[in-house]
Amino acid sequence: MRYLIKNGTIIDPANRVATIGDILVADGKVERLYDLADLHSDREPIGPDVEVINARGCVVAPGFTDLHTHLRQPGEEHRETITSVSAAAAVGGFTTLCARPTTHPTPDNAAAIRQLRELVAHFGSVRIDVIGALTLGNEGRILSEMRELAEAGCIAFSDGGRTIADAALMRHALSYAAALNLPVMVTCQDPSLAAGGVAHEGAVSVRLGLPGIPAAAEEAIVARDIALAEATGAHLHISRVSTAGSVALIRAARARGVRVTAEVTPHHLTLTDRWLLGWLEERNEIETGRAGAHPDLSLPSWLEPSLLPPYDSSTRVEPPLRSIEHVEALVAGLRDGVIDAIAVDHAPLALVDRECEYGIAPPGISGLETALALTLTLVHRGEMDIVNLIAKLTEGPAQVLNRSPANLRPGATADIVIFDPERSWVVDPDHFRSRGRNTPLRGQRLKGQVMLTMAAGKIVFRRDNFGRQGQAAPQPSRLEGILESEET
Repeated sequence: MRYLIKNGTIIDPANRVATIGDILVADGKVERLYDLADLHSDREPIGPDVEVINARGCVVAPGFTDLHTHLRQPGEEHRETITSVSAAAAVGGFTTLCARPTTHPTPDNAAAIRQLRELVAHFGSVRIDVIGALTLGNEGRILSEMRELAEAGCIAFSDGGRTIADAALMRHALSYAAALNLPVMVTCQDPSLAAGGVAHEGAVSVRLGLPGIPAAAEEAIVARDIALAEATGAHLHISRVSTAGSVALIRAARARGVRVTAEVTPHHLTLTDRWLLGWLEERNEIETGRAGAHPDLSLPSWLEPSLLPPYDSSTRVEPPLRSIEHVEALVAGLRDGVIDAIAVDHAPLALVDRECEYGIAPPGISGLETALALTLTLVHRGEMDIVNLIAKLTEGPAQVLNRSPANLRPGATADIVIFDPERSWVVDPDHFRSRGRNTPLRGQRLKGQVMLTMAAGKIVFRRDNFGRQGQAAPQPSRLEGILESEET
C-alpha cells in the first residue's frame, strides 16, 4: 500500500527538519518528502493507487522509541500480553519498544532470549527488542552468560527494576559489557536506604505517615555506578532518574568524558509527591485561606491532583514521585541534554494488584497511551520546544542504543506518528488498549493526541477515520502557523 501524508507539520530531529510538507510512503519505506517549496510548484502525479492522508494541523514525526517497557508475557498475561502492549504502543505513537527482562522465565540465557524474540515477532505489531538479564533470575548474585545473550540478539543488559547491591559484581558486569559494546541499564536505589519506603521522604510522606525513600538512596548508587563505569570504560545507562542530585552527578560525569546516558519518565517530569495527597491538598488550600491556588503552581491547570483520593495506589511508583524542586531539575536536565531520553516505564498491573493498602501495592503506571500528552505539558507551559521533545522520544533513545536515529529521509523505514498537539481529551483508562488500567491520570484533561501510527509502512493505529478523504481535518496548529511564517 502507498500513502501520501499531506499538509503536515513535519518534524524530523535527526535531519534537523521542521517544515510544512508531504510524505510519500511506498513498500514500507519513505519514498519522497515534499517540503513547503515543493508544495508550491508543479510535481509529478502520485497515481490512483495511493491513499491520501490529510494531516493538516498535525505534527508528522518519526515513530517513538521506548527504552523501558515491561511486556509481562510470558508469565503474567493477566497483566499484559504482547498483543495488547503492541496495541497500546501504537495508540501512543511508539513504533519500537525495548522489553526489560522482567518476564517469566527471566531472559537470562540464550534460549530464553530466542524464545522471547520469537514471541514478539509473532504477536507484536510494532518492533520489540529484548534486553537481557544482567544476573541469573535478576537476583544480583551470579552474572548471566552475557556473550551468549548478546549473540542470541539482546540489545542491552539490565536487572529489571532491581539494583545490584554488590559493587564488585557490578564492576565485573560493566567490564564484560564494555567488551561486548552494549549498554548496561541500571536502576539506582540503595536497598538499605530505601528499605520499606513507598514515598519520597519529605513533608508529604510525613503528613501521610508513609515510610519515605530519601533522594540519597538514588544518588548514592548513581555515584557508585558512574565511578565503576569510569573505571571500566563501559556504557552506563541510568534508568528512571528522579532527583536533582542525580542530574548533577550525571552532568559532572559527562563533563569528565564518562560514557553515561540517562532517561526520565513522563510522570517524574510532570507529577509531584503532592499527588499522594489527592483531595486532601485541596482541603488544605481551603483551611489555610489559599483556595483557588493550584497545589503545584508550576503545573498546567488541566492537571488536577485533587481528582484522586488520598493514598491512591495509582501514584505508587519506583522511584517515588518527588517534590517540585526535583521535578524542575529533571526538566532542566532534559532540556539541556544531560538526560538523553524520555522513557515510559510502562508497567501494567491487574486491578487486583491495586485493591490493597498503599504500602503493599506493587509500583507501576500503565503509561504508553498517555506518555505523549503528559510530556507535551512541558511544551504547552513553554518549558521545552516541541522539536527537542520529539528528539527525546526518537533521536535520544537511538543514541542510547548506539543506533542511527529514526528519520523521515527517503529510503528510511516508514515508522511514522501523526499527532495533534492541540487536541484536548479526557483520560479514561477503561478504554486503554493496554490491559493495565493503573494510572493516576483518570479523569484528567490532557492536550495532545496521536491520530495515526505507521510501523514499517503499515498503519497499526488510526483514530476514528482520521485523514481519510471527506473527513474534516484538524484546524491549523499554532506551530504550523509559526513554521509557515518562517518559510515566508
